Amino acid sequence: MKREDTVVTMQDGKPRKVRVALPEDYDESDRDYPVLFMFDGQNLFDEEDSFAGTVWGVDRALDHLIREGKAEPMIIVGIDNKGEERLDEYGPWAFQVERYTSRGEGKDFARYFVEHLIPELERRYRLSCSPMDRYLAGSSMGGLITAFIGTRYRGVFSSLGIFSISSWVSEKEFLRMIKEEGDFSKTRFFIQVGTEEVRDEQSGKVDYEGSQKYIESTLDFIRSLAASGGRISDMSIHIGAGKTHNEAAWSSYMHDFIQWLSGGEQEE
Repeated sequence: MKREDTVVTMQDGKPRKVRVALPEDYDESDRDYPVLFMFDGQNLFDEEDSFAGTVWGVDRALDHLIREGKAEPMIIVGIDNKGEERLDEYGPWAFQVERYTSRGEGKDFARYFVEHLIPELERRYRLSCSPMDRYLAGSSMGGLITAFIGTRYRGVFSSLGIFSISSWVSEKEFLRMIKEEGDFSKTRFFIQVGTEEVRDEQSGKVDYEGSQKYIESTLDFIRSLAASGGRISDMSIHIGAGKTHNEAAWSSYMHDFIQWLSGGEQEE
């Protein structure tokens, strides 16, 4: 894939980098392409910008699958996060839990993303405007804002990728929203969580109690989706033994995720 960056103005009036991966034939064709929007753009493609020096490698996974005839070309759009204010922007509700806090600016971010940012990017690139060709994905708090947008703005995206969702920081508000606003009869979900989400990277020690919060909140999310019309047959659910809360873990699912988006069978 070919990479380029563009700059957009966000809801706070400040510029933000958006990282775009384009199909190799983009300049030679005139077609509109399916598009995968992803949060935490810094962690997707460029090791030098990534939080831990490891990236999702979603563009490399897509390239590999296209060569094997297991996926169709699409455009990948990675929106950079707000740095130190990431939790504020990705948190739909204000919270203060353990060492984590958020001012709860996620509702404003979600509205701007759907109503302003997507149309702006559609003017700059040949992105398909069909909801069936629009996908959205994120991890951790990026997974929470992905689920929020998929619920509040249902019908905008056909498929959501939600990795290691941090809904436990606002569990009551999140599940109430799913119950009151959710209609997931036409939405597909790729949902992943690891058994060792909370692990000290230096010592290797696992906090199993903390990790269990991620597992339980993920299962609560799945149950709530099913109660709001979501079909288990439209969910690809992955509980990864030994997987933790980082880009290396999420990267290991990219072949399966992209193949699932393309409607193919996932690799064993």
